[in-house]
Amino acid sequence: MKLIITILLLFPIVYQAQVTKKPVVYDVVHLKNGKVLFGEIIEFAQKDGDLTFRDQYNRMYSLSREMYDYFEEDKVFQKRVKNVDSLVRPRKIDEFDFHVGLSGSFAGTNPNFKPDSYYLSGSNGMYFYIPICLNLGVGKYFHRQHYFGASMDLKAFNDPSTFSQYNLQYRFQYDAMNNNVARYIPISLFFQSLSTPEYYEIPDPTLPPEPNYYQIEIDTKISSLNLGVGHGFSFIGKDLHYFNVEFLFYKGLFAKHSMITNTLTQPNLQYQTAGVQLKLNYHF
Repeated sequence: MKLIITILLLFPIVYQAQVTKKPVVYDVVHLKNGKVLFGEIIEFAQKDGDLTFRDQYNRMYSLSREMYDYFEEDKVFQKRVKNVDSLVRPRKIDEFDFHVGLSGSFAGTNPNFKPDSYYLSGSNGMYFYIPICLNLGVGKYFHRQHYFGASMDLKAFNDPSTFSQYNLQYRFQYDAMNNNVARYIPISLFFQSLSTPEYYEIPDPTLPPEPNYYQIEIDTKISSLNLGVGHGFSFIGKDLHYFNVEFLFYKGLFAKHSMITNTLTQPNLQYQTAGVQLKLNYHF
């Protein structure tokens, strides 16, 4: 009983020790591009207002008066004892960016099949495949808000038979940049290629005079150029690294197909593509 009472008395003390914060003092510089620097002013030129500044990650900056709005000295902040930095972490401004991750697509194709005297029936309407892909890419930031990059998606598992995608992307980062979650709008132009078996019913000439038919399978490759727009979130970590989650809705601009078949004629098709994509990446 005494042990239980002792534990109950000690619990608030232990809890308080875990959440205790300690004050830290930083000089703060508010840049004109919206970024806020925390650290120490090393040198300030009274004549022209130029600053030499070292941030909390020991990176040095040489700032002209045209680059910042104002600065504050000896600002006190509360920082967790466990060294969890509660300040706004820096984001990439003009650096290169590399990423690796996974993507999942809800990739739709519509053959728009039109029957004729030989091909009596076939697939029609939008059919969706769900490939899971490895996503690799590289890009570059410009003035912090703008990103241009290229990436590729290579199928890891799931249908269709083959799937690959090659992307050009622009992102506009529109949030206020005052926390560690960045919000952006991605616009992507990409080439997509997939292959899948398609099934058609054709007449059977071996069973006259009664009309009959049988089903054949034709391997088909669909290539398309697509335009997509969506929304993304980046969770900023240390050393300019971050995770991002991105949703993208896309529509095909044009599509073409090719078939592997021994038949003399091919079905009358006019493919269209559309779909949704989800990407989860780590950027460094």
